[in-house]
Amino acid sequence: MTNYDVRLTSQDRFTVDLNYEVPFKQIQYSNIILDDISAQFDGNVTNFTLYANGEEYFPVNEQQLVVSLNGVLLTPVVDYQISGNIITFLSPPTAGQSYSAVALATAADATRNIVFMIDNGSINITPGDKGYLPLDIGGKIETWSILSDQTGSIAIDIEKTTYDDFPSNFTSIVGSEFPKLINENKNKDIELTTWTPVINTSDVLKFSVLSCSGISRCTVVLKMKV
Repeated sequence: MTNYDVRLTSQDRFTVDLNYEVPFKQIQYSNIILDDISAQFDGNVTNFTLYANGEEYFPVNEQQLVVSLNGVLLTPVVDYQISGNIITFLSPPTAGQSYSAVALATAADATRNIVFMIDNGSINITPGDKGYLPLDIGGKIETWSILSDQTGSIAIDIEKTTYDDFPSNFTSIVGSEFPKLINENKNKDIELTTWTPVINTSDVLKFSVLSCSGISRCTVVLKMKV
């Protein structure tokens, strides 16, 4: 687990905890046959989104997949690469080529918690940007929760950009479902119907407080399926 404690001139402090070592649960116990994407092959496109049973699939890495074209096994990293839920072939597959891909049942489909804590000592948290979080793994955010040891109100926006575009081109991922407290000390959302939840490897998250009253410390937890 990696911890950061950064003190800002505004007296706000934030600590970021990344749990990338021990999954909270394992939800895959057998190999998964990925959906056929060969209908998209045209001899020009090299990037394709991976799906399993109609849902976006996020391999742990290239070695977790067994991929073949026209019955020939491809070499991970050399013949294809993985970024989040995107497979990129070295050479664009052509129309008519057969395709198959199996995700091996190792540590795939684990969930990880991304934890962002804001601590402003004994005074209310002030609105504004509270820090950046670069990610070294991709996935899909499934839920958020926010907790405080005080009863009050706070609203937090979460934006993302790519590592290459940082510090520009941030866009909000929360839709209308901001992590927030309204005269309470805990809240969560398990549906995220308006979020843009897909996170790619090397994306950078930015956490910003929109408003706050009665809260000097809080923790935002994002559960991400990887």
